[in-house]
Amino acid sequence: MYRKIFTSCAILLASVAAHAQDLTYHLPKTAVSVTLLVEKTTYTPGDLAIYSQRFLKKTASLTATEKYRIVKTEMALTAVPDTSHIYSARMENKLNIQKFELSDDNILLAINTEGRRIEPAAPFASAVKPAALDPYKYLDQDILSVGSKLKMAEMCADEIYEIRDSRNELTRGQADYMPKDGEQLSIMLSNLETQETAIRQLFEGTTVCDTVQVVMTYIPEKGRERDVLFRFSEHYGVVDADDLSGDPYYMAVEDLKSMPERIVEPGKKAPKDETGIWIALPGKVRVSLENMEAKMSTLEFSAAQFGEVENLNAPLFSKKVETRLVLNPYNGGIESIESQPIK
Repeated sequence: MYRKIFTSCAILLASVAAHAQDLTYHLPKTAVSVTLLVEKTTYTPGDLAIYSQRFLKKTASLTATEKYRIVKTEMALTAVPDTSHIYSARMENKLNIQKFELSDDNILLAINTEGRRIEPAAPFASAVKPAALDPYKYLDQDILSVGSKLKMAEMCADEIYEIRDSRNELTRGQADYMPKDGEQLSIMLSNLETQETAIRQLFEGTTVCDTVQVVMTYIPEKGRERDVLFRFSEHYGVVDADDLSGDPYYMAVEDLKSMPERIVEPGKKAPKDETGIWIALPGKVRVSLENMEAKMSTLEFSAAQFGEVENLNAPLFSKKVETRLVLNPYNGGIESIESQPIK
């Protein structure tokens, strides 16, 4: 009886030891990274905007506003682990498998060689904006100490007209103190332009443009032809797909049905999985970002979830050959495979 128990324990330990070397991995599910560049324009009324028409003959808005617009759209491939395709590769002595390479999120990339990884997107850098002007730094003490805004507006308007007269005199060469050379003239004209711009902001207000990047990930699925990815509002920018304050932007999916139909013979059994190594046979798909008026971007690619999976048999990794396999990191299909006999 003790011999039977000992034998059973030995078999169990051997089985546990063998399976302890098995490697669990995912196949990828192909996804699309959608990048938007959104311009935000912010208008802030000037402190003297109410007097703009009276003294400068120019109407200025008294209401602060924010407006958004999409200036650019891009789509690029990426991948996520497919939780419906998890496998365990057998690390057995009868197989010549020395190395598995996995991605950081456990997607199989290569066997017995180095794999290719998904390239990270280049970091976004917004354009450097010029420093904001402070109009009060360009006003003399007489204007700053005046008691009413009406009087300040009148004096500021006079200052603007005087600056324009000075610039015209310099340009015509009629100024009392002309610069010695063209470089000095250019500096003086630039300083006058800056001073006028700053003081005009008290009437006209300021408009500032910022560009921000918004990145979203979309996973196309079989049987889903159209999904709302996000909504966009001129007043709020990018909002959630269920936020009715914005207009919908869709991801339209077209299955190009590139996979040939498999014919299964009646009564024929599927081959036995001896390796635990599975790859994707991706299918073609076309994905478009569109709104109610037009298509913004279109991308055609091979997607793992629009194809099938296939098991690689044991002879490919037998002790008699050295097989190096590299999979596409985006769709799990074979990118390269080399087998050489071992002498």
